[in-house]
Amino acid sequence: MTGGTSEGGTTAEGAGAAPAALTGYREGGSRRIDRVLSPSFVEGLAELGEAELRERREMAIAEEADLAYTRRLVDGRLALLLSERARRERSERSAGLGERSDDEIVAGLVAALLRPAPEDAPGSQDDAAREVVDARDMPVVPSNAGIYHRDAERAFADIRFSDLGSLDDADLEEHAALLSTLEQRLTGDRGRVLEVLRLLRREADARSSAA
Repeated sequence: MTGGTSEGGTTAEGAGAAPAALTGYREGGSRRIDRVLSPSFVEGLAELGEAELRERREMAIAEEADLAYTRRLVDGRLALLLSERARRERSERSAGLGERSDDEIVAGLVAALLRPAPEDAPGSQDDAAREVVDARDMPVVPSNAGIYHRDAERAFADIRFSDLGSLDDADLEEHAALLSTLEQRLTGDRGRVLEVLRLLRREADARSSAA
């Protein structure tokens, strides 16, 4: 699920970034995230032509959008697991934990999915993204999120979200841990991509001021 230290380093620790070991970046890899987080991606920016600088910004913006999108998918499902765990902890009954009515299942889904997202708060990653990416530059639809979706799908594969009460406590804890690790990795990589975007935006703004 997570990248090891052998997968390579990172450009910088962004806001809310996870430890360096939790990253999908692979040094020398050919995926977009490997290119964007490569140290060489932000080297010699002042010597780049306008077209190359714009291309790098567009690439980093697309990567940030995909990471943000997939992280929200993972976060929503993790919220369901944590909500179920909290329900069990609150319950005074030791029997029938797996028995929930359709209304209770729907209520749990709505409560988990509509809870305020912490990344929307001031100083969060979404707030940081708004500082370095103009809304008109954001892609309407994530362009390459399938890479992350495959990770997410593997994490979701054995989880019966429609009937979480049927999971025993051990399975519930295991699945929550897997999703939490994936969420941390996505959050960390998004923070690193945001740092790349700050450097690219700074160079673009400097050129605009000098023009």
